[in-house]
Amino acid sequence: MTRNVTWDRGICLFEHNLWLDPGVVKERAFVSHAHTDHARRHQTALLTEATLGLLPEARRPRSSRVLAVGVPVTLGEATVTLHDAGHMLGAAQILFEHAGERLLYTGDLKLRHEDAAARTAIPAAEVLVVESTYGRPQFRFPEPGAVVEAIAAWCRRALADGVVPVLLAHAVGKTQELMLALAPYGFHFALEERCVPHATAYERLGVTLPEWIPLDDAVGDRVVVAPPAGKDAIRRIYRYRTALVSGWAEDPGFRRVFGADHAFPYSDHCDFQDLLEVVELTGADQVYTVHGFTTDLAAQLRRRGVRAYALEQTEQLTLAL
Repeated sequence: MTRNVTWDRGICLFEHNLWLDPGVVKERAFVSHAHTDHARRHQTALLTEATLGLLPEARRPRSSRVLAVGVPVTLGEATVTLHDAGHMLGAAQILFEHAGERLLYTGDLKLRHEDAAARTAIPAAEVLVVESTYGRPQFRFPEPGAVVEAIAAWCRRALADGVVPVLLAHAVGKTQELMLALAPYGFHFALEERCVPHATAYERLGVTLPEWIPLDDAVGDRVVVAPPAGKDAIRRIYRYRTALVSGWAEDPGFRRVFGADHAFPYSDHCDFQDLLEVVELTGADQVYTVHGFTTDLAAQLRRRGVRAYALEQTEQLTLAL
């Protein structure tokens, strides 16, 4: 059976009245995670408990249907199941099943983790809608564990030199995941004010973070974490060094945009090779790319024999569902 899938600042499974991370308020939408570019104040949102708990008040849906990861639920004539996306606390993929066929929407996705043996599980699906933030071949990230070790060594060198190490990372999700990754190295942290409410929310949701305080003038031997745009707050520190922590570190000019002294390619997204692996793992015979280098990734997939299209460029698509 065919179903219309419409693109209009978001993906809509039209005949099921379900939007996937739309950019504007909708009647019913799946919200994959708590980053504000994916969340709106929808009439009803399907999401995980952690995503709901991390959303700021202005982005909270008017009503919520909280779904547990791995538990299939009925949605009209269809079944939906959320799967961990590995991106940040609460982030989920959604598997939509109807009439014997499956569509997987990944949302923002991270395949590899600090533990080299760990991989985010990718469900099988005939149709895949995949994020393509780093969908160009130039984005090839080292193993996450090796990057974390390099960040820890950089922080230790700065502290040994009597200089405060400052890590520039996204305030929600990236900051907390970075703290957790560095926890085995014994660091204590000072958080710029925009990171504080999100750290508190993580702890309220049951995540034990390494010891931290809000950033003030008495930093001591702590590692400071601040958003990339939050450098004004750290200028009062007497001596410091900055490192941008982002997948964009693979772009040679990106570090200079934020005036960082160093950059580490540590990301909460898939790199290009991971995205190719995700496509292979699903076994999908139809792939649509969204969010990022959509045209580039779709072209690369077609060169590899995959039917792939940049979803934003198509006003309306008919998918087998």
